[in-house]
Amino acid sequence: MAIGVVFVVLVLIAGGFLLWASSQINPGGHRGPGVSVSIPPGSSNAKIGGILSAAGVIHSGSLFGFYVKLSGDGPLLPGHYILPKNSSYHAVISALEKGPVIVTDAVVVPEGFTVRQIADRVGALSGLGLSAQKFLTAASDGTVRSPYEPAGVNNLEGLLFPATYTVHQGETEVELLEQMVGAFDAQADDIGLQAAAQKLGYSPYQVVTVASIVEKEAKLSGDRGPVASVVYNRLHKGISLGADSTQTYYLRLSDPSLAVPTAAQDDQPSPYNTRLSKGLPPTPIANAGLPSLQAATSPPTTTYVYFVEVNPSGQLGFASTASGFDQLRAQCHAAGLC
Repeated sequence: MAIGVVFVVLVLIAGGFLLWASSQINPGGHRGPGVSVSIPPGSSNAKIGGILSAAGVIHSGSLFGFYVKLSGDGPLLPGHYILPKNSSYHAVISALEKGPVIVTDAVVVPEGFTVRQIADRVGALSGLGLSAQKFLTAASDGTVRSPYEPAGVNNLEGLLFPATYTVHQGETEVELLEQMVGAFDAQADDIGLQAAAQKLGYSPYQVVTVASIVEKEAKLSGDRGPVASVVYNRLHKGISLGADSTQTYYLRLSDPSLAVPTAAQDDQPSPYNTRLSKGLPPTPIANAGLPSLQAATSPPTTTYVYFVEVNPSGQLGFASTASGFDQLRAQCHAAGLC
């Protein structure tokens, strides 16, 4: 009688195991969202099972290794994959036998974009498994640095070159940042940023900051040089820059959805409020394109210390005196721009 009981128990255990194994091999329910999985070269089936299980693609990594061995499937190829969660072993093995599908996309970085805006575009790339937050973190923790970045500064704002970048599957946020920094460094070297900054009496980083203000303040190409001259003239005279774009940048760090700051926000004290504080803001406020960088490195010689938008096209008017500024303000008001 005891032997019969033991037999029944063993049958029940075996049956339970088979039911469990079947639920692992062919899980019920819908497949989940795709997740990024990297299989290193030389990985054993057991290790691959562990990687897949940790990512939620399958539910039992140890059973997966035995299943592949017993089924005679394989080889399972290394590489970077996007695999759905809650997948069947058959679907996963089929994908790994075929090898990774090479996905490429492009991220377009317009002139004047901030690091946060670039990060959002990187995170929105489909099927590449890139994270906006990881991009932001790597751009602000010193993981990637530019030779134009001062010691003690871990902020790549202004040091990523606006361009179109091809992104390959498996490429990391850090590698993409390195591309963008490398592109900026190449452009900066081509226009002689180091020598130009020395001639102007500023550090290269300060000149990049000027370029970022030019990028945000000048909508038309012909206004870039004069805007740069206003910035330098005010710096030389010890006059606060009064550039609203610097304060707007600061406010959007905590509220990216902010469109137009209120008058109270414009008057709020901050390190970037160039109405209240003299000198340049602590960092660039955007990633400037080549025309703005050229304007900042080779500004025209003027006596301008004021500029105001005077035309709906974005055209700016420039003045060297307070009375000239008053006339510009009158034009601005007449055009409904102030």
